[in-house]
Amino acid sequence: MERIKISLAGDLGSGKSTVGKILAKALGAAVYSTGTIQRRIAEEMGMTTLQLNQYMETHPEIDGKIDDGLRALETEDADLIIDSRMAWHFVPSSFAVYMAADAYVSAERIWKAGRSSEPFASVEEAVRSVADRRASEMRRYSQLYGVNIKDLENYDYVVDTSFVPPETVAAHILDHYEKYRRGEAFPRYELCAARLLPADGAEEGGEPAVFEREGRFYVARGAARVAERMRAGEKLIALSRAEGGAPGSAEQVAAWEARTGVRVAVRHG
Repeated sequence: MERIKISLAGDLGSGKSTVGKILAKALGAAVYSTGTIQRRIAEEMGMTTLQLNQYMETHPEIDGKIDDGLRALETEDADLIIDSRMAWHFVPSSFAVYMAADAYVSAERIWKAGRSSEPFASVEEAVRSVADRRASEMRRYSQLYGVNIKDLENYDYVVDTSFVPPETVAAHILDHYEKYRRGEAFPRYELCAARLLPADGAEEGGEPAVFEREGRFYVARGAARVAERMRAGEKLIALSRAEGGAPGSAEQVAAWEARTGVRVAVRHG
């Protein structure tokens, strides 16, 4: 019998732990979380998670232990929800999900969680620490394995968790997982309407498609259909990936907000 294996990677504070638990309960699967393992190691070493990540840049033996555990999951005879930055790489048979989230929203969630390994005096401090931690992780995984964990093309499905509840995120993951198992095609990206910005010279027609630039998503094609869905109140918009382009200007963003009736979430650089 084919085992269920869904891997959850994503932005820090995107809700992987919460969504993982919901999925596990719905599917009768176990949760394997490398984030929990890392937080325990940080506490045992008297470090914050950022400090541990920076320490691991020059101490790959810690990554080695964690990654050996991930590798073993590829042949594990169990139904698993795997919460890990690198599961898409070490457990290639898994349905690889990337959970994206606005940086400010992510930092606010982490700050409110109040974990001892992630002590912050303010949301702004959490934003800076999250950015530093992600940069450290990207350097480490690039050096160790030659991979870019932020390349969204590594994943089977990308879902934005910024402004939708975890139950909704889990339901969308389950729906796409079932399509994946049946061999059905589906748009790789589902993004929150409030995070969609206009690209300069966006095409009105065609299938909706976006490109990503420094954590922001720009509609490059299918602008008319995207705007219609946003006006209709859809919270998650299905899109494919465009090759790239130039971000829209402040004037274009203002016109886009007037057209769609949605105020975009641009609160940070």
